[in-house]
Amino acid sequence: MRKGAMKHMGYLVALLAALLLALGCASGMGKMRELQGHWVDVNSQTTLDISGDRLTVTTGRWSETCRFKVKNEDDITYLVNAEKGASDFGFMTNLRVGDDGSLEASDMVLDGRSHQYRFVRPEMLAGELEIQDLSQDAPKTIQSGEIKDFSLTFENNGVSYGLTPDWPIGYYSWEIKRRDGRYRMRFRVMGDSYVVMDFDDEVSDEYVAGLAQLLVEKDIIQYNGYYRKNNVHRYGYSLSVTYASREHLRVRADGDAAAACVFDLASLLDYAARQPLPEGI
Repeated sequence: MRKGAMKHMGYLVALLAALLLALGCASGMGKMRELQGHWVDVNSQTTLDISGDRLTVTTGRWSETCRFKVKNEDDITYLVNAEKGASDFGFMTNLRVGDDGSLEASDMVLDGRSHQYRFVRPEMLAGELEIQDLSQDAPKTIQSGEIKDFSLTFENNGVSYGLTPDWPIGYYSWEIKRRDGRYRMRFRVMGDSYVVMDFDDEVSDEYVAGLAQLLVEKDIIQYNGYYRKNNVHRYGYSLSVTYASREHLRVRADGDAAAACVFDLASLLDYAARQPLPEGI
């Protein structure tokens, strides 16, 4: 009797395993069907064409076709090169289905200017390029003059935001934080794979108070809550200030919306330079 029960249980386990495998295959086939057709990259002229289990990557005159399979891992759907047994497709790697149904991938070689692929259906491209206004209604006056945290990030590509040639090309990160009654400032410029400038030291209360006054004088607070973007992969700018009163100032732009800055960014950098920074500016 016991042996019969064990044998019956074994059949049930095998049947359940087969059912789960069938469901997984059905799910994979369903996803495969959804992926069929033509895709265009939002950030370049690269295209994908999927027919059955064949995927063709085309960039200019270069084209490569290979078989692929679908793999689910940590709730993310990946496309795997079945011929290589890896995630490589031409110049791309880590090709996956995004949360919004797009196909996303990265360059094979990652650096500061790495290309990010975002493939959508051709009829969706216009919407991807359209700049969206995601601004929030936020106070246009700040009562406090005491900054607790300050952060400004952006990219200088040599002709950005009216900056003079004295400022090096790179990705800027300027932070000031108040901790234990003291201000510490970090001013860093990164190249594609190296540090161009790095300042990290305490600054005076007077210096930070002057920065708070400059934000008022340049009427930057009028843009509080501003946020515009499109889905083009481009380094944006972001200004974030938290005051001792818990008031906040937030100004941000991403993608093509960051081609021009709505506030006088150059004047902020001129003020940053009042604190002796490393040579090179």
